Amino acid sequence: MNTFTKWLLASGLILFSVIIYGTRIQADSQVDAIYFGSLTCSNCQQVASSGVLDDLEDEGYIVTKYISEVDYDLFEEMFARYARTYDVPKNKNLVPILYVGDTYFDGADRIIQGIQNGDVQAIMDQQAPLDPIEFVYGDITFNDLWVLLGSTAVLGILDAFNPCAIAMLLMFLSFLTDKKRTKPIFYICLSYILAIFVTYFILGTFLSKALALLAPYMIVFYTIIIVLALFISALNFMDFFAARRKAYGEIKNQLPRRFFAVTKKLMNNFAESIESGDITVYLIAFLIGMFVAIVEFPCSGQAFVAWTAIIVDRTAHVALFNILLFVYVLLFVSPLIVISAITLKSQNIHVVSNFVRNRLDIIKLVNALVFLGVAIYYIIRVI
Repeated sequence: MNTFTKWLLASGLILFSVIIYGTRIQADSQVDAIYFGSLTCSNCQQVASSGVLDDLEDEGYIVTKYISEVDYDLFEEMFARYARTYDVPKNKNLVPILYVGDTYFDGADRIIQGIQNGDVQAIMDQQAPLDPIEFVYGDITFNDLWVLLGSTAVLGILDAFNPCAIAMLLMFLSFLTDKKRTKPIFYICLSYILAIFVTYFILGTFLSKALALLAPYMIVFYTIIIVLALFISALNFMDFFAARRKAYGEIKNQLPRRFFAVTKKLMNNFAESIESGDITVYLIAFLIGMFVAIVEFPCSGQAFVAWTAIIVDRTAHVALFNILLFVYVLLFVSPLIVISAITLKSQNIHVVSNFVRNRLDIIKLVNALVFLGVAIYYIIRVI
């Protein structure tokens, strides 16, 4: 097993461990319950008028109360920390809410009924509340930070060896390698790759906003990602066995042949205009790069969609997302730059093409394992 193969397998295993990792720390505290409420919300007023919280205190239980109007900054901080500690879905992360043991009671009816029928007291007698998670920045915990950085690095590098993106670049290069002026040709390639970078960055911002709209509907959000990840994982497993048999025509997860035909014609027409030396060739190369990036996205953007979902699920910070998006897309296009330089210098496109094809089975296997890991991660989140 060569170094490249070992590195890909190691990257897949790292991400697999990252996305299923999670911890919860048991509190060592004298507090029996934590309540979050407001003086103005009708449901909170219903809890207050029922007197159930006073009943708990009369029974000897210690209830810490955070009221938004009393100290909003402290309320906001603790409200967010406890919600993350108990993995409260966004559609349930509202006041009033009562945390006891390793669970919570949301809404006035559940809180009142839970106390009146003794369910809350039974939990408090057996278990103290969980310690609230510490945030390292904004709404991000240490575990979030590990997932954010780990998924960006591993999925970004994994996506960099996406056969669809490399195949399109190799096709583009095939029309340029017979040209005599290597330096201008390299700049044309850079223009093409820059277009892919810009297009993916723009697609990432729109995709994050679309997924953010689904975030409050956690079950729908998770279900879509689980089904998508399992489907892509199954495709890559089938492609792995096809690549092992060298039956490349049976590979399912690749660009349609019709797209190759259209793109080939477009690139061929472009290649004929290069010798003119007109500066517009750089703009045309950029536009071709944008076209290719959009059309190949269903194939090359699969890991990208999974990564975006992970980031959106972990943080709502737009600035942080944009930084991570920049790093991800930079990792994605970096091998394209290297491949362009090597191919134009050697004038032998077949060396790079054979390198990718000979390792296609490993690339497909790692992709299958990674997407399986993504699916397991979200299944655990749902459970």
